[in-house]
Amino acid sequence: MKVCFCSIRLPLVTLLVVFWVPLMAFPARAQRPKEADIPQGFAIDLKASEQDVTKAVEYVIQDQIIHGTQVYTREDELTDAEAATSSKYYGPWQGEGHAYYKVRRNALAPRHFKNSNDSGTITVRYVIIPVEPNRTHLQIDAVFVEDAMRKAHESDTTVETSEFAEIQAQIVHIQKEERETAEAMARQQQQRAAKENTKERTEEAAKLQDAEVSLKGLQVRAHELEHDAEVRVKDKADLKSAPFKRAATLVSVPANSQVLVEIITPYWYGVETEDGHRGWLRHDQVETIQ
Repeated sequence: MKVCFCSIRLPLVTLLVVFWVPLMAFPARAQRPKEADIPQGFAIDLKASEQDVTKAVEYVIQDQIIHGTQVYTREDELTDAEAATSSKYYGPWQGEGHAYYKVRRNALAPRHFKNSNDSGTITVRYVIIPVEPNRTHLQIDAVFVEDAMRKAHESDTTVETSEFAEIQAQIVHIQKEERETAEAMARQQQQRAAKENTKERTEEAAKLQDAEVSLKGLQVRAHELEHDAEVRVKDKADLKSAPFKRAATLVSVPANSQVLVEIITPYWYGVETEDGHRGWLRHDQVETIQ
C-alpha cells in the first residue's frame, strides 16, 4: 500500500510544478481601455491657429521632461522622456485632429499619479483639433502603467496642467515672433518702396507721402490693438496657474492693476502682469480700460 501511495503522489507534485511555473512567468497583460472609458485630463479652446498650437506641442514633446511630476523628492522634474508616434495604452486616435505622445519609461512610483506603485511607464497624450482658423481645441491626458501588474494610474491633472503651461508659454513666444516678423517685413517693404522709384522727384515725394500715411495708420492700429489687449483688475484677484478655480494661486493682483491679455478662452484670460507674472484671471474679474 505504501508503494502505491508514493507512485500516485509523485506525479501530482510534478503537475503542480508544471502548471505553477507558467503562471509566474507570464504576468497579466493590461487591457487597453475604450476611448470613452479614459478620463479626460485637461481640455481647452485656445485663441491660436492649429499650426501655432502644433508647433508648440512639437516643441514640448521634444523637451525630454514630464512636467508636473518627479520620482525623488529632491528632484524638481522628471527627465529622459521621449517623443513617440503611438501609445500601447491609448491605442490609435480615432477622432478628429491629430494625437502626439511623450513617454517616460522606468519611472518609479511617480508623484501625482493616483496610488502609483512599482516601476512603469508614463505616457502623455496631446490631441489637437482645429475649430476655426484662429481657434484650436487642445486635450492633454496622462497615465502611469506599472510594468509588472500592468495596472494603470491616472494623473490628478497636475501633469496635464503643467504640460499645458509649457505649451502656453511656447504659443505666446511663437505668436510674438510672428508679430515681430510681420512688422519687420512691413518695414522692409516700406524701405524698398521708398528706394525703387527715385528717378523723378515728384514720384518720390508722392510715394514718400503714401508711406508716411501707411506708417501712421499702422501705428494707430498698433495702438488700438495694444489698448484692446489691456484690461484693469476690478478688485484684488488671485492669479491662477491654470484656467480653473482650484488651480494653484501664483500671486495676488491688486485692484486697478493693468494686465496684458495674451490668451482668450470662453471664461478665462491668460494675462501678464506689470511685474512680469503670467497666469489666468476670470472674465468677471477684469474690465476694459476706457
